Formats: sequence, C-alpha cells, structure tokens
Amino acid sequence: MPLGPLELYKLLPRTNCGDCHQPSCLAFATQVVGNGYELRECVHLDDGTLADIERQLSVQRQQGVFVKKDSHKITREHLQEKIKEHDFCAIAPGLGIEFTQVDGEDALLIQYFDKKVILTHREIRLQVSGQLDPWDQVLLYNYIFFAGEKPLSTRWVGLESFPNSLSKRAALEEVCHRRISSTFGGHMESLRTACLGLGGVESLEDNNADLAYRFQALPKVPLLLLFWDEDKEEGFDSQTRILFDSVAKDYLDLEGLCFLAEKLVLRLLTKKEESKCREAKRI
Repeated sequence: MPLGPLELYKLLPRTNCGDCHQPSCLAFATQVVGNGYELRECVHLDDGTLADIERQLSVQRQQGVFVKKDSHKITREHLQEKIKEHDFCAIAPGLGIEFTQVDGEDALLIQYFDKKVILTHREIRLQVSGQLDPWDQVLLYNYIFFAGEKPLSTRWVGLESFPNSLSKRAALEEVCHRRISSTFGGHMESLRTACLGLGGVESLEDNNADLAYRFQALPKVPLLLLFWDEDKEEGFDSQTRILFDSVAKDYLDLEGLCFLAEKLVLRLLTKKEESKCREAKRI
C-alpha cells in the first residue's frame, strides 16, 4: 500500500512543534508525500525510521504515486480511499448526521455551518448549487473518517486543554482571537448582529463575557465564541476566546478544530462587510 499523508502522519512525532516550518504534522506529511518536501526537515525522526521512509517514498515517487497534485487533492483522495469501507448507516448516528440514498447510493447529509453537504463514497458536494472549498471537503472527509461517537460533554475548554496543542494555540490566537478583537473592539453590537446572522445562539451559561454565542459548525463539533469589549476608561483592550467541547478531538484533529475556528471568524468578518455595504446603499 502506498505511503499516503495519513500513514506518514502516524510515523511522525505528531507534536505539531513547527520545527519543519509547517503548521502541523499533517501539513508536513502532505507536503512530503505530494510536493517532494524533504522528510529530513523533521528533525525528530531517528536515522533508522528516516531511512526506511525515504526508501518507500523514493519507490512510489518513481511510480508517480501522489506526485504533482495540489496538497488538498492528495489529502482528499487519500481520505476518500480511507472511508471506502465505512458503513455510512452505522456511523451516521454517532456523528449526528442523516443517512440517506442518492441515486441508489449510500450517502450522508451533513450540516456544515449554514450549508448542507451530500457526501457519498465517490463524491462530495453542496446539496444546493454552489462550490465547496477544497479544504472544506478535506475537513468533512476527515470528520467521517474519525467516525466519532462520544456524547458531547457540554464542558467548554480552550485549545490548550488538548495535548500537543502549543503550536496551534499561537495560530489560533493570531488568526482568530486577535482578528475578532481588533475588528469588533468598541463595536460589540456589530459583532452581535454578525453572530445572529450566522445562526449563532446566545449562550446563557455561566461565564463573565460581555457577549457569548454558540455555533454548530458540525453536528458534533460546536464552537463557543466569548468576547469582552474594550474599556478605554479602564485601559482594557477587547479580548476574544473560541472554546470547544472537551470531547472535540474524538471528531477532528487539532488542525481541523483550528480550521473550523478560522472559518467562523472569516464568516463573521464577511457578515460585517455585508452589513457595511447595506448601510452604504441606504445612505
């Protein structure tokens, strides 16, 4: 069997340390397998393991396996292969999704934020017209591949609560938390409007945030956005946190969780821009 991104990923330290200059071990594995990235950039592999993997990679590169494709396509095709044996009817309840039939073929109907996606063993597409981003496809195939089934704990935790999350925490802070804080600081009602526009549900749980909204990114992967607005008189800047259910890693890896958080942030920023455009037209 060819050494695909997931197989290589399992042979790596899986610490997401960033020493290879890639955002995660899975991203590094994808670059090595599909784009010829040097395996030796991972400085934590022992010489024996390194030599064995390089020999296998050399053989499959000569055969043209996983060569000259976009990284998202490599990962998507590999995950498609991995879920071929998944019994969709059996795993659907645990994932909180609907099992159905499309043209006589087993299929899953997945609620992904505000969109519905149809996934079969051969393809993935939006239920209605429109394009599904390639990395969204990878994320959804990964959700099916994990086939999680743990009940949600309803206990919210930060990314730091998950093992080996150090490198991803910095990215989450920079790409997600700071962007929300800098964009909506002093404009909390604008953020509230954006949250409601994305189907966010106000959280009545015990927290001291000025604003708290829950989003159902995937059926078993909710996100909780907490926001504290700036207080210039007291000298406090606005603060943001995105939290996850404590069993979230039963359904996605750290990279997938961060990807969902980033998607939420991008959608909130888009909602703000749409609101500005509507205001400009009224003027």
